[in-house]
Amino acid sequence: MIGELSLRLRDLRDRNRWTVADMSERTGIPKRSLDKYMLRSGASLPGFDALCALSKGLGVSLDWLVFGADIAGEIVELIADRAANDMVQLFAETLLRYNSEGRSGIIGENEILTASPEEWAADLGLRAGERARELMASGTTKADLLTWKQWRTERMSELLSDRLSAMIPRSNPVGNGN
Repeated sequence: MIGELSLRLRDLRDRNRWTVADMSERTGIPKRSLDKYMLRSGASLPGFDALCALSKGLGVSLDWLVFGADIAGEIVELIADRAANDMVQLFAETLLRYNSEGRSGIIGENEILTASPEEWAADLGLRAGERARELMASGTTKADLLTWKQWRTERMSELLSDRLSAMIPRSNPVGNGN
């Protein structure tokens, strides 16, 4: 783990073309300590406060800093999935509500509800980001997200089954006189 953290810090430094002095200024961690954290062999492991300062000062998640992309990436993907799902559902419900109210002009030549696809994408992206922040701030766990994902998968199967059942004509049993 120490070697991976050291590698992530070095990669971050190189990718952003920072010097160790730049990183020190951003984090408030002495240059000498940062040098020790980034050694190729025998690197020191930062304490919790230093990890928090590194995360905040360098603009990376604590998960990524400590665990790498695999763990952080999976959680980010689940949160993005949940947040985007919530916003697209809100969008679809808005369209259905406007349609049921008999509003005309819901979908025009290049717009939906008088907004272009780019405007909708920007608005929904912003709202999804806000929703993702809410999920993170509320302490949503990976287990919570996996439970939600399983529920959604089961619900989509139910909806598809219902839709297929409605599409398949029901045959009359033989000999019922109809």
